[in-house]
Amino acid sequence: MAKNPEHLPPYKKWDWLWRSTFELEYRGSLLVADVDFFDFSEKIRLYRDGKFVAVDSSPARLRVDDYATVEAALSLYGMQYVRLVYLDGRRAESFRPSAGTGEDRRAKFSANHPTADRIISACSWIVLVLALVTQIPELLNFLGRLLDFTVPTFDLPGWLNTALQIGGILAGLDRALRMKFNRWIDDTHL
Repeated sequence: MAKNPEHLPPYKKWDWLWRSTFELEYRGSLLVADVDFFDFSEKIRLYRDGKFVAVDSSPARLRVDDYATVEAALSLYGMQYVRLVYLDGRRAESFRPSAGTGEDRRAKFSANHPTADRIISACSWIVLVLALVTQIPELLNFLGRLLDFTVPTFDLPGWLNTALQIGGILAGLDRALRMKFNRWIDDTHL
């Protein structure tokens, strides 16, 4: 989505793979933040009742009116937050995932299967931490080949390294769909 459509594009069946929308009722209007995760300029577009209002790059501050702005920021795999910030100091309100989005589907799974959700959440956190601890030295050595240095690594079998890499990606995606963010394990901009 390179341009800013005048009207909010409809959310199609397969859009959950690369796009998400978040919404909030505000002063009788529906605000929608639209994000294309493959837009590498990290643009976040704001629509009010389906009409284009503003666009900004992440971390975005999108002015709604004289009373509020929308703040939104992307993480490596998804959204860190999307919230309405009142300029008079009232408590900010978080946007909710729009129906049919990946975040909405994950929230429904969480509500319908709380035990499974807790198990998946704990596993994704553990796998992500393990993947980071074991894979960062591998990445440093890969970069070190260019600069002629090495760091000690874990002597893991190739299949386990591959499993941890794939598991780390899946764990990051799960955390992104739940909009869980920790700057130490979910962000590459340390």
